[in-house]
Amino acid sequence: MKKNIIKYQFSLKTKEELEQLTHAELLKYVKDLQDNSIQEKPPKNSNNSSISPSSEIAPPKKRNSKNQSLREKSNKSVGGQVGREGVTLLQSDTPDETIELPYSLSQCKKCNDDLSSIVATLKERRQVLDIELSSISHKITEYRSFSKKCFSCGYENHNANMFAVTPNISYGATIIAMVSYLSVSQYMSNMRVVELMKNLFNIRLSEGSITGLLTKASKLSQVEIDKIGALLAKAPIVGIDETGCKVNGAKHWHWTFQNESNTLIVADQSRGTSVINNTFKEGFKNACVVHDNYSSYSSLECASEQLCLAHKMRDLNYAIECDETKLMKEIKQVFKEAMKDDKESLTSIQRVSLKEQYDATLQHLLSMPYHEKSETHKQIKSLTKSKDKLFTFLLDESIPADNNGSERAIRNVKVKQKVSGQFKSLDGAKNYANLRSIIDTSRKRGLNEFESLVSVMRGNSLF
Repeated sequence: MKKNIIKYQFSLKTKEELEQLTHAELLKYVKDLQDNSIQEKPPKNSNNSSISPSSEIAPPKKRNSKNQSLREKSNKSVGGQVGREGVTLLQSDTPDETIELPYSLSQCKKCNDDLSSIVATLKERRQVLDIELSSISHKITEYRSFSKKCFSCGYENHNANMFAVTPNISYGATIIAMVSYLSVSQYMSNMRVVELMKNLFNIRLSEGSITGLLTKASKLSQVEIDKIGALLAKAPIVGIDETGCKVNGAKHWHWTFQNESNTLIVADQSRGTSVINNTFKEGFKNACVVHDNYSSYSSLECASEQLCLAHKMRDLNYAIECDETKLMKEIKQVFKEAMKDDKESLTSIQRVSLKEQYDATLQHLLSMPYHEKSETHKQIKSLTKSKDKLFTFLLDESIPADNNGSERAIRNVKVKQKVSGQFKSLDGAKNYANLRSIIDTSRKRGLNEFESLVSVMRGNSLF
C-alpha cells in the first residue's frame, strides 16, 4: 500500500493548538494538510519488478501483506523426488589393478582346527577409486619435415605446407580446451588457471598466455557459432534476453538467443535493436519469439511473440502493493489459471478456443474502471498495448509462458563478472560469449562440454 508522508515545509500542529482553532481554521488546516501530503510508493525489489535478487543491497523488510512471490507451494515432499537419477559410487567389474591380500589365519577361530590344507575362496571385494597422478603429465610431440637439394641448381626444396602446426612450439587442442573450460565453464580467474595448470600438469603459463589461448579458442569455434546462429534463425521458438556487463569500466551488454537445443550469446556495446538485426539479418520468420517486452523487441521480424508472464506478474505485484486493487489481483489470477490450463492435454482446436476465452476475459478486465495516474493505470495501459502477445503460449504446448530459459542462459555472465570483476576488452567479452555458446549448446544436447571443446579445438564438426 502507498504511504502518505507530509512535505517537510508544512508545519504540523500539536493537539493543544488544534483545540484552539475555530471551525473555519480547522477546515483550512485539513485542506492544507491534504495539499501538502505525498503518497510514497513501496520500494521495488525482485518480487515486484525485474530487479535481480543479487542487486538488492539488503533483503526487503518484512511486510504485513501476503507474500507476493510467484513461486507457489507444491505438493512434493522434501528431498529427492521419485524418478530422480541418483549418483552412487559403484564397484567396477574391470578394475585396473587387483591386489590379493594374503590369507593370514592358520587355525579356525571357533575350534582351533588346522586350516593350512584348505583352499581359500573369494569372500569379499573392496575397491578404491583414485586418480593416478603419475599418468597426468604433459606430452610434447615433435613434427619433422625434410628437404632435398637439387644437384643441378643447388636449390633446397622444402614443402613447409606439410605442417599443420605453427612454427617453433605451440599449445595443443587439449590445453586450449582445458583453459577454455576452466575459465568459461568453471568461472576461474586467469591467475587461478595458471596455478592449476602448473600444479596438476606442470605446464607453466602466464596470465597473458591464458588471454591469448581464449582468443584462439574463440576463433576456432566461430564455424560452430555460425551453425548455432543458422539453426536459431530457422527455429520455431526463440527466447531473447540481455544483461549488462562491465568492459574496462564501461557498460556493455551480453545478449542471449536460445531454445531447448541451442544457445547463442553475443557481446555488444549496444542494447538496441541493431544487435538483433546484425546477428539475425533476416529476423525470425518461422519463430515465436519469447521476450520481456523491452523496447528493443518492439520491431521484431517474427511469426509471433510471447511476452514473459513472470515479468508481467512481478509488475502486477508492484501495482497490488501500491494500490491494493482487486482488478490487479484478478488479472494476475487469470495469468496463473492460463499457465495451469496450458499443462493439460488439449487438441489444436481446443487450444484456439481456450486462447479466445482468455483473450475475452482479459479484455473485460481491462475495460473495468480504475484511478487515473496510478500504478494500476500504468499496468492497464501496458497490458492493453501488448494484449495480443500474452496468451500465444496457449496455441502450442511447446511455447513457454515465461522467458526463464533465456534468463538462465544469461545468468552465467553475472557469475563470471562476480569472479573476475569485469572484462578487460570487448574482444575478451566476445571470446567469453563464443565459448559459453559452445558449452551451453553442448549441455542442452547431452554432450560432455569439455570433450566438445576439445573436438572444436581440433577442427571437428560438432553441431
